[in-house]
Amino acid sequence: MPILLNESTPLERYTHNLTILAQQGDFAPLSGEDVVIDRVFHVAGRRNKNVPVILGDEGRRWAIVAEVVRRMAVGDAPPPFPKQQVIALDFEALFSNLSDDTAMRRKLREKRIEPLIKKLDQVEPDSKEESALLDEMFLWPPLEEWIAPNMALARLQSAFIAMHEVKGTFILFVDHFHRLVGGERERYPIDAAGLLKPALARDQIQLLGACTLEQYRQHIEHDAAINRRCQGVCLPALDHVP
Repeated sequence: MPILLNESTPLERYTHNLTILAQQGDFAPLSGEDVVIDRVFHVAGRRNKNVPVILGDEGRRWAIVAEVVRRMAVGDAPPPFPKQQVIALDFEALFSNLSDDTAMRRKLREKRIEPLIKKLDQVEPDSKEESALLDEMFLWPPLEEWIAPNMALARLQSAFIAMHEVKGTFILFVDHFHRLVGGERERYPIDAAGLLKPALARDQIQLLGACTLEQYRQHIEHDAAINRRCQGVCLPALDHVP
């Protein structure tokens, strides 16, 4: 049975539970795509490079995702997937009613590194102490301590934290995955690379993505740290019977 999310939680506010829809019978069985679906489960079940990103046109890749979710919901998927739920990121909710608190967040970030800067001023240049302080300054902070530069990223961070708190329960489906790394800045001004990289590297969240091959190559492949976690799953050409 799916976990009933409280309406006040980030997962309820910024995602939709696809598993509940599948259990209600909203997704009809899909035939003819077993190779791709098996590939998605295989990639998602690996220890490394385990973020499948389905590459193809929007309608067909959604059909693949719906069938993946349906099979998980009815127990027709390899373990541990029948015990997990798939939730879909809602970009519109992520960007609705935003307020500009960038200046306040910048001050918080400056306050966080201020003690390290003071310590740097007191150590010898090129010393081991200076090197250690610089490493500490540029290390990724824990997910809960990361200070998001804007409200949209803070909302996404809150969803990641909620997923991590019940690790292994949810897989986050992100359609138009390229949007998270600045792929559509005019409509969705967000670059979550600084949040994605440590969360994926530390295995704190589990993702399933989808976009076109062109979008993947343009916005994901060029970032080595993110591409190292992702595995493109190309949709093969359909046979057309004359």
